[in-house]
Amino acid sequence: MIHQVHSIDNLNAFLIKEVALMWPHSSAKEKDLKIRRLTNLYSGIIEKIILEEEYLEKNSSFKSILLAKSLVKNGNTELVNYYYDKAYLKSIEEDDKIYQITGLRGKIRMIYTSQNEKKIEKVFEYNKKLAELNESIYKKSITDYYNNISNVYLEKNSLVKDEKAKYITEIGDYLEEFKDPLLKSSLHVSMAKLNFDNDNLYFHFNEAKKLMEAIAIKDKSYYDFERKLNFLELRLSFFSGKDVDELILLTHAIFKDSNKFSVINNNTLFYRIFITVLADKIDEAQLFLDQNHIYFKGESKILEQFLKAIIFEKTGDDKKAIQLLQHIVYSSNYFFSIMSRLLLIKIYIKQNKISVLKSFVESTQRYLIINQDNPLGMNSHQFVLSKLKSKFMNLKGKKNEIVPKLTIFHRYLLQ
Repeated sequence: MIHQVHSIDNLNAFLIKEVALMWPHSSAKEKDLKIRRLTNLYSGIIEKIILEEEYLEKNSSFKSILLAKSLVKNGNTELVNYYYDKAYLKSIEEDDKIYQITGLRGKIRMIYTSQNEKKIEKVFEYNKKLAELNESIYKKSITDYYNNISNVYLEKNSLVKDEKAKYITEIGDYLEEFKDPLLKSSLHVSMAKLNFDNDNLYFHFNEAKKLMEAIAIKDKSYYDFERKLNFLELRLSFFSGKDVDELILLTHAIFKDSNKFSVINNNTLFYRIFITVLADKIDEAQLFLDQNHIYFKGESKILEQFLKAIIFEKTGDDKKAIQLLQHIVYSSNYFFSIMSRLLLIKIYIKQNKISVLKSFVESTQRYLIINQDNPLGMNSHQFVLSKLKSKFMNLKGKKNEIVPKLTIFHRYLLQ
């Protein structure tokens, strides 16, 4: 019988059960010892499977590096050099600069070990290539640094906002200095994130895409970055209030090249289905959700639950929607918690549950204050919460009220 294990807890529960069945008369101390021994045994087997089937076979440059290092002890320089050479050539194919450097360094060491003066010229050639690779990795690390800074700004802007102007100036300087179009595109995307709340957002996304279009050789790095660029544009366009038709076009741009990747990003799937629901294409959204159910497992289950909840709400099954949403509102995931809270308030108003609404609206107001450092959608959350509160309390709206750019979801909540 094959047991499917989804987590460490599942594995432990399985082992405890198996030990109890196989050694029912053993003492608790003996059973505990057997469980620990079985855990070590199975862990070793699982790690071996992961390395051999999931990693080494897919990353043959690393496999060759491991073989070269293991053979160094035998003193067979010719064979070691063969594997370093193989690792270097394969790492170029895989577009992995770290393993290219490892391969070149190994080849240089083997030349020194062989003491073959005729090959010294190769050391000079390899060393020049090492310098180029190191410079490329250094510049990539700079773009990674600003990518991380801008990501933090989107999730907790208090950590970044005091030095935001400095970061924007620094990125601008690197945009002038860098020549690589992929690295410059990455810097523009970081600038877009730092300007998510103004029109410079679209300027930097457009500049990034122009640079991408000019790249002739499209390798793995290109497609990996293009995928991230498209998703970020979709996500930030959603929060900046783009209309549903524009958002649907962005989802199509992402999924047209999905065959280039073995795994589909479930966040991308979520937005595609979410936007389809808000476009009132419920059957299409439900079909797509059913077809991609496998991608919403573990912690990602909350994405599927929220999608099901809004589908239930839009199709009039408020009871099922409430059952799902009441669990999500207490999630540690701020995005889904606040969106679920607002959707629940809409449902409660529809059901005229005034006794529940007052306390729930007040707790949602406190929740927004606690999470005020998370800027994406904050203006929309606050505005819609205020409007929904006025709706069930029969309060008149403020004169000359400034309406922020609402997302299509927030606009739906006010319908």
